[in-house]
Amino acid sequence: MVSLNVAATWTRMLSVTAGACAAAGAPGPGTRVRGRPALEWIAGPWLGLIDFDGLERAEREALHAWLFGQAEQLLLVRNLLMAKPLGEEIFIELTGQAMEAMPQGWRDAARPILILAPAGRARPERRREYLDALSRLRIPLVSRGSELWAVREYDASFLVAIAHLQQPAGRAAFRAAMEPAQTYLFDQQLAVVEATVLDDLVGGRDEESALALDLEALSSLHPHVHPLDPQERTQFSGRTTEARFSARAFPEAQRPCTDEFARRAGALEPLLPGDLQRIFEASELLAQP
Repeated sequence: MVSLNVAATWTRMLSVTAGACAAAGAPGPGTRVRGRPALEWIAGPWLGLIDFDGLERAEREALHAWLFGQAEQLLLVRNLLMAKPLGEEIFIELTGQAMEAMPQGWRDAARPILILAPAGRARPERRREYLDALSRLRIPLVSRGSELWAVREYDASFLVAIAHLQQPAGRAAFRAAMEPAQTYLFDQQLAVVEATVLDDLVGGRDEESALALDLEALSSLHPHVHPLDPQERTQFSGRTTEARFSARAFPEAQRPCTDEFARRAGALEPLLPGDLQRIFEASELLAQP
């Protein structure tokens, strides 16, 4: 049985609908690359593999009931054909709906493979296991698996919460535990956050903004300076710095970097002004209760 923290889940729902992401990483079929949808680069739907390794039994059951029930058709229209979830052993088997929906001849050529991995739950060697498994398979669909596969990390706890709220009993219990003044907004937000989460899984809200490029550049050039580890970036990164900072569905004014913080950060490693400002904003975010 999945147990939810009502206040934390509700705050996270508002944060995601305000711009924070529930999944991040490699581009998916919904991502726009230099203004063009990724689908225009490679014709046809992508193969989706969601990894359940590292999840508890109750979490796997909740996610399976939602993702391979009502959500699978919504992923199909987002050009992602789902295979059955991955466990400890990596084995690719398309679901019944995917078999019916795939275009004729789709399995006869290599297709992009989007692996959805639980952020902060996977074992360090898991990505090597993905590559080894895809390289061993002798089927045309994954014949270029080492070249066309990519990983997006999803917020497992949040997806489990959304899956739980799709069940009438879970939704009723959650709603009853909320403040009465919030229930109307909850009813309006639930469908929105479900659609937003599915968009995040396929990269539909990803964008090549200056902020996103700066964050990736900073992470690669100064990995020991940036205070957000990959799990926390998945949890808090959003489309704007203000939306991430507030996490309450409305922006707050940006604070300039203080001289004291600049001295402390500069003592570790020289930084560009833009990098320094973003590190300062991240430290302010982590300092919030």
